[in-house]
Amino acid sequence: MLSFLSADHPAIHATRSLATQFTVDMLWGGFHMVIHEFGHILAAWMVGCQIKQVGISRLGPYVRRTSAKTPLGNAFVALAGPGMNILTAAVFFVFRLPYAWIPMFIGVINLLPVPNSDLSKSIEYLRTPGSATAKAEAPSYLD
Repeated sequence: MLSFLSADHPAIHATRSLATQFTVDMLWGGFHMVIHEFGHILAAWMVGCQIKQVGISRLGPYVRRTSAKTPLGNAFVALAGPGMNILTAAVFFVFRLPYAWIPMFIGVINLLPVPNSDLSKSIEYLRTPGSATAKAEAPSYLD
């Protein structure tokens, strides 16, 4: 009955190509999310924080850590993830590697002033040093 939709049909070929491209994009996205979290971990180590837990929640990957000694240290850790993504995108652009838009997209999204973004967390750390420093231990979306 559906013999007209053989494997050589353009609609089937386009769907396979779309599914393949989606899978490749998701794999690259996962790779760059790991790089993003590694940026947070590296910055946390640089300011003397201890890493308590690295995991994945319903909103994506996260790093639980002890608080830095200063609000500026906490803000640095919060911004290190997007910074790592933008640095990775720059390297991809310079060497003309494919999928450079993915780390740039992840970095820019995390720099939007929306709740739970890395930028909003860093602003909170700098704005209210006493209470924000205590919040560095656990991402607010885990509560």
